[in-house]
Amino acid sequence: MWGQYSPWHPAGAYLPPPKGCSITQANILQRHGARFPNDDDGIEYRASVKRLTSAHKFVDSRLDFLQDYSYDLGEDLLVPYGAMQSFDAGSEAFERYSHLVSTENMLFVRASGKRRVIDSAKNWTVGFAAASRQRYNPAVNLIISEEVNNTLNNDCPNASDGSDEMDEWLSVFGPAVAKRLNKAAPGAHLTEKDVYNLLAMCPFETLAKEHVSPFCKLFEEDDFRAFEYHGDVEKYYKTGYPHGLGRVQGVGYVNELIARLTGTPVRDHTQHNASLLFPLDRALYADFTHENEMVAVYAALGLYNISEPLDPREMDVDREWVASRMVPFSARMVVERLECKHEGAAVRIFVNDALQSLGFCGKGNGVCSVDKFVESQEYARSEKSAEDFKRCYN
Repeated sequence: MWGQYSPWHPAGAYLPPPKGCSITQANILQRHGARFPNDDDGIEYRASVKRLTSAHKFVDSRLDFLQDYSYDLGEDLLVPYGAMQSFDAGSEAFERYSHLVSTENMLFVRASGKRRVIDSAKNWTVGFAAASRQRYNPAVNLIISEEVNNTLNNDCPNASDGSDEMDEWLSVFGPAVAKRLNKAAPGAHLTEKDVYNLLAMCPFETLAKEHVSPFCKLFEEDDFRAFEYHGDVEKYYKTGYPHGLGRVQGVGYVNELIARLTGTPVRDHTQHNASLLFPLDRALYADFTHENEMVAVYAALGLYNISEPLDPREMDVDREWVASRMVPFSARMVVERLECKHEGAAVRIFVNDALQSLGFCGKGNGVCSVDKFVESQEYARSEKSAEDFKRCYN
C-alpha cells in the first residue's frame, strides 16, 4: 500500500509462450530501483519531521522514538536495496531471454540521463553478466540527456501535474489523520500535507535502512490505503489519460517500439532518431526510465484504460489503476515478439509479470498479431499526437 514507492513485486505469474510460438524479440522498459526522496520532497519531509518533533510532549508511546530522532535520508540517489533490485532484474532477464543473445548479437541498453536511472541500467547489466557467468558483459550503449527531447523521460511543460486532484483527495482523508496525530503530539500543529509527508517516510526509510521504519507504526491500515490512492490519483492525472497531454509523452517510445517490432525506421512526430543510436537489428533491448514516463507509455499503448476516471473525492476499492502494481520501484514492462506456427508474428505485453489482455488488438487472450498491434497504435502514429505534442510547448 505504498503506491509508486512500493518495492517491485510480481503482479502476476509469468507465462511461457503459447504452444507453437517462440520468443524472437524482447523489449524491456524498466523503472530505476528504490531511491532516496528527491531534492524537493526531501526538504518537505525533513520539515514535517521537524514539526512533529517540536511537539510539547508525546502522549502515544509510538512516538517515543522521536525523542532522539534525527532525519538522515539522502537525496535522489539509489539506496542499496534499489541497486540490488536492478541487479536481480538483470539476472532474471538473462534466465528468461538468454536465447536471444549471442556474442554476434548483443543486447542494446539505453538509459535516461538521471544518475539513479544510469546506475540502475549499469546494475542491471552487471546482474545480466553475472547470470551468464561473464559470458556476456553488456554495456549501457546510450545515455540520453534529460536536457533534450528524450523518449525515456516525460517532458510536457503544459501538462497537468495532477496536483489539483491530489490536493482534493488529501483534503478528504488528511484532516482526520492530522487531528489524531496532533492529539498524540500536542503543539506539533501538523497539517494535511504533513500527514502525507510522514506517511511517505514509512516506505522511504524502510527501503533505505532495510528494516521497518518506526514511522510506519504511526498510521493505521486505512491511512496507507488512502496514501496509496493518492499515488494512483497522481499518476492517473499526471501522465495518464484524462487531460490529453499525459499519454502523448509516451508516444515517442511507442513509435520506437513499433520500429523494433517491424524492423522499419522510426516514424514519429515528437522526436528524432538516428540509426547509429537506435539499432533495429537486436533481439533484446533494455531501456531505463522513470515511473511517470512508464505511465505515459501505458496510456499511449492503451493499457489500463479504465472505463471511469478515478474520483479524487472517493476511492474505488475495486479499481484496476493501482500504481503499486503498475510502477513500483524497479517496475518493468516487457513487450515480446513471438513467431507462431499458424499465426505468424505476434506480440505479448507483460507488466511486472502480469500478462496484459490486449483487448484493443486481439481476442483479449494476451496475444495479437504484430500487424494488428501496429494498427491499434493509431494515436501514436497519427497527426493528433503531433498536435498534442505541440500543445505541450505552445
